[in-house]
Amino acid sequence: MSQERPTERRVRLRNLNWFGKSVYLGGAALRLTANLVDTTAKRVSKIAAESKEEFNRGANPNIEDARIVDEYRSSDSSVNKES
Repeated sequence: MSQERPTERRVRLRNLNWFGKSVYLGGAALRLTANLVDTTAKRVSKIAAESKEEFNRGANPNIEDARIVDEYRSSDSSVNKES
């Protein structure tokens, strides 16, 4: 018994009823959204990796180490009394 691959079927939008069109277009929108999210995630991870590499290498001598300029506690009453 040989396993045959099913033939590829191209769906034509004009041949579908309203429910089929809704499912088809919803799937296409979902696929597009997933591709956009995947591309964005890959780009963000690439930028993060390059930034970390540059930071560790110290490529730009003009950038100083990070330092805290000012700190406020959210429950600090002196900050909330200014109004």
